[in-house]
Amino acid sequence: MRGALQLLPRSAPGATGRMRSAGAASPAAARATRAAALHHVPWARAARAAAVVPSAAAERVVAPAPAREADSGGAPAVGSLHDASAVGLNQDVREGTYEARLVMRQARKRDDDQPSLASGLPPPDLALVYDVCVIGAGPSGLALACEIGKRGVSVVVVGLDLPITNNYGVWTDEFEDLGLLHTLEKTWPDAVCYFGEGEEVRVGRPYGRVGRRKLREHLLFECSRAGVTFMDAEVDGVKVVEDGKMTKVSTSGGPDLSARMTTVAAGAAAARLLSYERDAPLVAAQTAYGIEAEVEGFDGSYLPDVMTFMDFRRHHTGLWSHTATPGSGLAPGMHPNAGDGLWGTTGEAPSFLYAMPLGGKRVFLEETCLVAKPALPFAVLKRRLERRLQAAGVKVTSVHEEEWSYIPVGGPLPRGSQPMTAFGAAANMVHPATGYSVARSFREAPGVADEMVASLRGGLSVPDASARVWERLWPQEKRTQASFHVFGMELLSGLDLNSTNSFFRTFFRLPGPYWRGFLASTLSTKDLVLFALVTFVMADFNIKAKLVQHLLTDPAGSYLVDSYKALYLPEAEEAKQTEQA
Repeated sequence: MRGALQLLPRSAPGATGRMRSAGAASPAAARATRAAALHHVPWARAARAAAVVPSAAAERVVAPAPAREADSGGAPAVGSLHDASAVGLNQDVREGTYEARLVMRQARKRDDDQPSLASGLPPPDLALVYDVCVIGAGPSGLALACEIGKRGVSVVVVGLDLPITNNYGVWTDEFEDLGLLHTLEKTWPDAVCYFGEGEEVRVGRPYGRVGRRKLREHLLFECSRAGVTFMDAEVDGVKVVEDGKMTKVSTSGGPDLSARMTTVAAGAAAARLLSYERDAPLVAAQTAYGIEAEVEGFDGSYLPDVMTFMDFRRHHTGLWSHTATPGSGLAPGMHPNAGDGLWGTTGEAPSFLYAMPLGGKRVFLEETCLVAKPALPFAVLKRRLERRLQAAGVKVTSVHEEEWSYIPVGGPLPRGSQPMTAFGAAANMVHPATGYSVARSFREAPGVADEMVASLRGGLSVPDASARVWERLWPQEKRTQASFHVFGMELLSGLDLNSTNSFFRTFFRLPGPYWRGFLASTLSTKDLVLFALVTFVMADFNIKAKLVQHLLTDPAGSYLVDSYKALYLPEAEEAKQTEQA
């Protein structure tokens, strides 16, 4: 659930900041078009973000239901939208939509304990044509840059010299495989989940918290050793020049840079520099509000020696203070709201507690909405966290830090026929159903660097080199895997709390290689089919029915089927496209 690499809207807080051509519609007209389009897209329970009813008995967001096309059997596919509307909606979500101010505030936090990039990396020589320019100075961009530099080619990173601000949680075995255990500041021998009252699930897998300062120092050291240079600047645009032999990167108020290849690794908001496929489900968002705080009473309600990974118990409403403690008598079926607090929650976006005990009385506590369309507001998450802690008898005595985590997930993949490459969140490498991306980006950086260097040494033009790198990053096999993950994300975004708990009880009963592989994006397309079959067999009737309905009626189902056809029946798919054309 943790781990988008960098998200920094280009504009000032509260604005979307997309560049507009001379003939483009006015901002007001564009906003009106997108607002109208909201009523014609498959956004699950789209009413949730409009207004909040802050009663203790129920917490819902109320607004008119989105319009649906007559006799469609559901919301129309994204392809029925005007392309410009879909592109605008996706970019708004990537930049934070109505939470853009807090997204910007999170991204621009100060952390004097982290070294600046300029303190350890030399500035670029503006007279040179660099082999590679990496746009973006977050963890993904720096990881890729150092891998490129290790291979003996010149590389410059262009981005804002900002510290790492988000809290990253990772499975320790994944960081051990990457040789990054030294960057973890805290580990737990196990993680625990709660999928309803009395439904405790031990994951049986160690978990760790990444030390932001440690990770920054590691990346800075590796980049320095690899000869990476750095420019503290914001990129305005990229052009292919010299008859396709190089790219020119323009910066805001600064000098231009020239490079034989440019890759975008500046987070999801940097998608404005790229183009994406059509006819994919729209981008969703994972949101979380958290605090690192000194507390009293945590040990009385939560396990102090393990990481609380997902606590979906509905303790954030309908309970008085201290009534969710172990000795309170809140046994299964005893929640004041009938059905363990599930009464009246069919229209509510579920959220869960994510808690890291850090030693002593210090704890990182976060209320997280795994995925929603539109994003569940931070204000709702903050209120739920406060109510949950009150019910559990946890008193916050001081707050060291607040966090507003916003992770765009899902949506279209980048087109492989554009003269610029991407990496990390900009390349949509965030797992759609979990929000994880850190370990995957670090794992894939060496292979992508190999392909980039091979393309450069082969003397390929910018378009041909980029196409080769895109094929390495997003071959049809991986695109099909991503369509499966998107299918899962779209399913989760439409489940109520009862169904969500049922789904995850099934998920963590699966054989370890299946659920671990799904979370890590390492299952092949054939493995994913087996994963789906085993899940279906083990699930209860309610989840079985929802899986079948989702496959047959949701646009994500047709997106999944089309992706598998393109991989395993390419001739039939090409013939179909030719006939349609």
